[in-house]
Amino acid sequence: IVYGFKVIVIQELRSKIIVAAQVVQIQEHESKYTLSLLAQAQKNLGSRKIALLLIDNAFMDGVTLWEIKHNLKIDFITRVRTNMDVATDARSFRDQPPSPWVKKAEREKDGLAVVGIAGLTTYGQYGEEEHKKKRYQKDFQANPINCVMVTCWKGKEYPLGKEKVFITSLPIEDPLEIIDGYNLRSLIENKGFRELKQGWMIGHFPMKTEAAARSHTLLTLTMYSLNACFQTQGGKGLAQKGIRRLRTEDMSTIHKLIVFAGDYFGIFDVEEYALIVRAPPQYFVRINPQEVQRRLGLKD
Repeated sequence: IVYGFKVIVIQELRSKIIVAAQVVQIQEHESKYTLSLLAQAQKNLGSRKIALLLIDNAFMDGVTLWEIKHNLKIDFITRVRTNMDVATDARSFRDQPPSPWVKKAEREKDGLAVVGIAGLTTYGQYGEEEHKKKRYQKDFQANPINCVMVTCWKGKEYPLGKEKVFITSLPIEDPLEIIDGYNLRSLIENKGFRELKQGWMIGHFPMKTEAAARSHTLLTLTMYSLNACFQTQGGKGLAQKGIRRLRTEDMSTIHKLIVFAGDYFGIFDVEEYALIVRAPPQYFVRINPQEVQRRLGLKD
């Protein structure tokens, strides 16, 4: 029996804001939650469209990746597990000369060498669920997918069969761009999870219950994201004003509360909220309690 929880998140690259998160039991596989997490992220972002996902290979699932690209219209980059057929296939192109479907590139200052291969058809799981079920039939035709293989990293050449392989829905005309893009995923480890563990104590639960773990985790992520907001250009501008100046310039929201209930929320004056929870103050300063009771359908 395994006890514990893990949090899976989508983090916006530039602001470092956590745009969606789920707390699940530790034995649950991450790939089961990719699409629901992505749907929540897009809902939270509103009109801002997600363009590219840099995905840890723990989330790798062919049907899910197909859904992300072809139905949700979002590109992706993810690392392939070493023993997968598509990785073996990509490694067979290591010594192939450049061609319209094989692109080679090097960057001497980084000691980096890569090979891009377009349209590999050895990832049989990449497709809709019905397509995946037919992958062992003789007439099965796999959907093509692009790969980028790293043959040299920081001046150290990988031996044959040990190269790092990535798959992507993006074109591989410049395979270095794919590797540069995926390298940004390290930010979620270094400035995301490491910061949350060491600086924000996300793993220090107040009680060893599911409710306590979930509440503590989501509250910590909220505070982490709020801090990230104030490190953006707009957030720094607000912080530099100071709370007294902000209150002087705009007093309209000083007594407001945001109340969440499931997928809904409401904004109430603190005196209105006191009426709702049946704990009215002795004196009302800003509202007419009879008018509020009538408007909200509250009984005396």
